[in-house]
Amino acid sequence: MRFINKVAIITGAASGFGKEIAMTFLKEGAEIVAADINFKAAELVAKVINDSGGKCLPIQVDVSDEIQVKNMVQETINKFSKIDILINNAGLSRAANIQDISLNDWNMMIKVNLTGNFLCCKAVIDHMIEREYGKIVNMASISAQTGRPVGVDYSASKSGIVGITRTLAVQVAKYGINVNAIAPGPIQTPLFNKNYTPEAIERLKVTIPFKRQGEPKDIANLALFLASDESGWMTGEVIAINGGAFMG
Repeated sequence: MRFINKVAIITGAASGFGKEIAMTFLKEGAEIVAADINFKAAELVAKVINDSGGKCLPIQVDVSDEIQVKNMVQETINKFSKIDILINNAGLSRAANIQDISLNDWNMMIKVNLTGNFLCCKAVIDHMIEREYGKIVNMASISAQTGRPVGVDYSASKSGIVGITRTLAVQVAKYGINVNAIAPGPIQTPLFNKNYTPEAIERLKVTIPFKRQGEPKDIANLALFLASDESGWMTGEVIAINGGAFMG
């Protein structure tokens, strides 16, 4: 198994991509921190993992709050003694025209998606540098790679994550730390379905050569590779996974 004696923090682990990543990592032997702002849902994920013989610590965290993020990292070290993997998955999504996005909406999107990513990377990086090992996987989006019909706030936040990924990768490569990003296309999750009407989803499917949305498992399998030692010579990459919707 790829992750025996490896400790992974997964933010946004209570549902969607994060939950699927947690379950996939469990099968590979990882000890997991299921971090989410929804603590009850994170506890349910942790219960499934612990009841199946794995090890999982649920932590409530608002990734846009620096103190909470620092506490998450310290709690992880207190419990497991180290952090090998950080999956920066927590975030917001919204599909709206620019005219319908308030300044408060904009600020919240940037705060959670972009500032949250920055804070989580910052909180673990000294620990990883000290150990000369670490895998950071950030969640970008197809919206950071090509124009989409709606969601300038979301696209801006995810474009920023691409910048963080590439710049941090250069900074820490000499310490043996890999920093990469996943850029999903339309994936079937509760959050996605909440933000898009059935009609909008059908329009999106037309843009996908495979003619279907992706599934959380598609993202989890890529996260598995990027967090493993099999991707040891990859860093600063933004991997598109979208059924062929963007081939740039």
